[in-house]
Parts: sequence; C-alpha cells; structure tokens
Amino acid sequence: MEKRTPFLSIASLILLTIFFGPVITFASTYYVAPSSEVPLRTGTNNTKKIVAVLKDGTQVELLQEEGPWAYVRTQGGREGWILKRYLTQQPPPRMLLERLKMKNQKLLEKYKSLKEQLDDLSKTGSKCSQKLAACVIDNQKLTSDFEQLKREASNVIQTKKLLAETQQKLQVANAERIKLKQRLSSLEANTNIKWFLAGSGVLLVGWIIGIFTTKRRKRRPTLL
Repeated sequence: MEKRTPFLSIASLILLTIFFGPVITFASTYYVAPSSEVPLRTGTNNTKKIVAVLKDGTQVELLQEEGPWAYVRTQGGREGWILKRYLTQQPPPRMLLERLKMKNQKLLEKYKSLKEQLDDLSKTGSKCSQKLAACVIDNQKLTSDFEQLKREASNVIQTKKLLAETQQKLQVANAERIKLKQRLSSLEANTNIKWFLAGSGVLLVGWIIGIFTTKRRKRRPTLL
C-alpha cells in the first residue's frame, strides 16, 4: 500500500487540475476576432471587474485556458480573462491589409532597385557593345597591318636576296674589271714598247739611209 500512495497522489492531483483548476497552455499569439469592443476581466465571470477593453484585431498572448475563458496578456502588459470565442489565430483584415501594403512597398522598392540595376546593366552592356565594336575594328586594322607587314617582310627578304645576288655579281664584275685593267696595263706597256721599237727602227733606218746617201754623194765627184 505504501508503494501505491505516491502514484495515487499524483493521479489525484492531475484529475483535480483537469476538472477543477485552469488549464495551463504554452503561450501563443491570438487576435481579438471582429466584433464590438471586448472586455478584459479579472476573473472568469461576466461580473468580474473590467481591466481593459480590447478592440477588434488587438494582438494578445494566450497564457492559459479555463473552460470557455482564456487568460491573455496584451502587448502593453495588461493581463486578464476573455471569452475564447472572441479570439482567433487569424490576423484581422486590417492587419493583413497593412502587411500586404508593407509587402507591396518592399516589392516596389525591390522592383525599383532591380530596375536601377537593370538600367545600369543596360548602360554597361551598351558601353561593352561599343568597346567590343571598337575592339573588332582594331582587330581588323591589326590584321590588315600584320598582312601588310608580312608582304613587306616578304619584299624585304626578296630585296635582300636580290641585293646579295647583286653584291656577288658586283664582286665578280670588280674582279673582272681588275683583271681587265691589269690586262689593259699590260697591253699599254707592250704597245709603248712596240712604238718605242718602231720609233727606234725608223730612226735606225733613217740613220742607215743617211749614211748610204752620204757615201753615194761622196763617190759621184770622183767618177767625173
């Protein structure tokens, strides 16, 4: 029997609390349902003192329940009893409207911000398009200049090749010129010798003719 006493005591306490005491619940948010002004009383009876009058849509915190009554706390800190039929978990239409207005305002601000970002992106995109077009033109010009340089480089290579060939031919021509000059000098020397010999021969012949002529002149008188 001693072992059953604590269990019976706890069970009795629970039953007494259910049938005779207030029901304690977790605090949750409720609103005063659309109606006329609802009195907040000090007890669970319509004769109890009214501590406040709650208007439609007033937000309260449900602390505990007792039969058709609910013990609540207002946002201002007032506590008291109110009939549960005047409570609802659905926010009042005016509060919903305010929330919708605030949400709409936030959406408008977000839309405005996104529109500004879109405008900025459009301007940036336009500038990027212009820069891209300028880059394409520059690229085309660079490609054209590169092709021109390739052609000029090819011409330079050809010119260098022709110059090398010309220099080689010039060296050969210079060598030939030197040979011809040496040969000409040799010929001129031979010609001078020949002219000298020819002149000497003429003088020698003249001298011999002069001697013979003189002798003949000397002989003629002796014959007469």
